Amino acid sequence: MRWLAMLAALVAIPATAADNWQILQEDSSLTFEATQQGGTFDGGFERFSAEMRFSADDLANSGFDVTVDVTSIDTGSRQRDRELPKASWFHFDEYPEATFRTTEIRAVDGGYEAVGDLTIRGNTHEIVLPFTWETQGDTARMDGEVTIDRTRYGVGQGDWEDPDAVGHEVTVIVDLTLERDA
Repeated sequence: MRWLAMLAALVAIPATAADNWQILQEDSSLTFEATQQGGTFDGGFERFSAEMRFSADDLANSGFDVTVDVTSIDTGSRQRDRELPKASWFHFDEYPEATFRTTEIRAVDGGYEAVGDLTIRGNTHEIVLPFTWETQGDTARMDGEVTIDRTRYGVGQGDWEDPDAVGHEVTVIVDLTLERDA
């Protein structure tokens, strides 16, 4: 009988659940750093969205499902930006979006890691995105950075595969301000 009462008490306690968060677009950015002919350049994506669930107390139920409109890319160079829609780069007609879907979020010293599948141009590879998350009331800040090899995703084919023309490594920088769903 006593165990039945304990079981009833446990069922009555609400389970901790990861909170849903909305990106505040005006205060957030998804940018990148790359090299072209030895010089560094920056770029970014103007349009991206995400379904985000996160709670430091419930990482098992936390997760991110991110969609990036790659057609919104801006590198600050008209010449470079005219090349990116072509089949040798992002091939906008076939692949207008990139996605990142987490399979695990884990705590590490100094923050967290989002393990997940990054898909660009139909090519999917697992990445690990180290990030920090700070919550103040109903607002949160997420900052992260990961370096990927663009050629694994088929970005920059043909003559553009030469790392002396455009470096293979691209550093993606996530800088988000979020608001907890009511």
